[in-house]
Amino acid sequence: MSNETLIGSVNKGNEAFFIADYLKKNNECSLLYIARNEKEIFDIKSKIEWLIPTVEILIYRSWDQIPYDSVSPSKEIQSERINTLYKIYHNKNLNIVISSVNAILQKTINVDFIKNNFIEIFLNKKINFEQLINKLIFLGYQRTSVVREKSEFAIRGSIIDIFLSDRIQPIRIDFFDQNIETISEFDRLTQKTNKKIDEKILISPCSELFIDKKSLNLFRKSFREIFPEYRHSQIYNLFSNSIIPSGGENFLPLFNESLSTFFSYCLNYHIILNNDFQNLFDIRIENINDFFIAREDGGDNFHLHPEKLYLNNKIIHNN
Repeated sequence: MSNETLIGSVNKGNEAFFIADYLKKNNECSLLYIARNEKEIFDIKSKIEWLIPTVEILIYRSWDQIPYDSVSPSKEIQSERINTLYKIYHNKNLNIVISSVNAILQKTINVDFIKNNFIEIFLNKKINFEQLINKLIFLGYQRTSVVREKSEFAIRGSIIDIFLSDRIQPIRIDFFDQNIETISEFDRLTQKTNKKIDEKILISPCSELFIDKKSLNLFRKSFREIFPEYRHSQIYNLFSNSIIPSGGENFLPLFNESLSTFFSYCLNYHIILNNDFQNLFDIRIENINDFFIAREDGGDNFHLHPEKLYLNNKIIHNN
């Protein structure tokens, strides 16, 4: 990793003070701190916000599931990760990003995903109502009768309710013909509108895994090349019928021509590591390999090798 600064001998718990001091002395740099775990991400974030109240801090967490588990990462986590990548890519100003060992070890979506899969809405924008609905489904939003949870949307006549992961309240988009007439926040419990919104709203994907004709053909081709007995795979058959199985995100590499690393978004960043980084990295790699081997030993042979999904020591040091 280039432009790397190691915390080294700084005592655990004092990292935020080191980072704040470092930023004051190097106020022209963007900075990435790689925390030990998710708990430390939020601990460091709150301390830096107290030390430097004016700063915006981005966080980038790992999927909230065990490697190779048949449970999907939450929509909220996926959307948060995508939003952070979007802001890093588009914000040419100085950024402060806090991630974790587990998060940076995982390969991620590439820049083309970021460029092509966000929807900007604002008052009086002309947008096709039916196409917007189809796009929301494609971006991973779940259609429901009433919006209660994040990543849900509902339709009532010419109104679309949607709960974006980066907002505290869901929003209501009211159309007149193909024009957006009003945008409002509403209470998810009472469903009553409580505030008009005048600024632009960015609708982000809430899933890192998309299925369309092109990506599905790529998946099927790649899966058949890797697994000769593909006909016996429930995962393959479900995906072939455009059904995303629980835990299907573990096959993300097969739906993309290529994946990126988190470091590829953080070019020219100053990178600060926690002083347990290498040990935690090695333990995580060992755990991932153990989970993969356990699946194979259990007779479940339709899983991608860790090198498809995760970085290794060589890649980390080359980045």
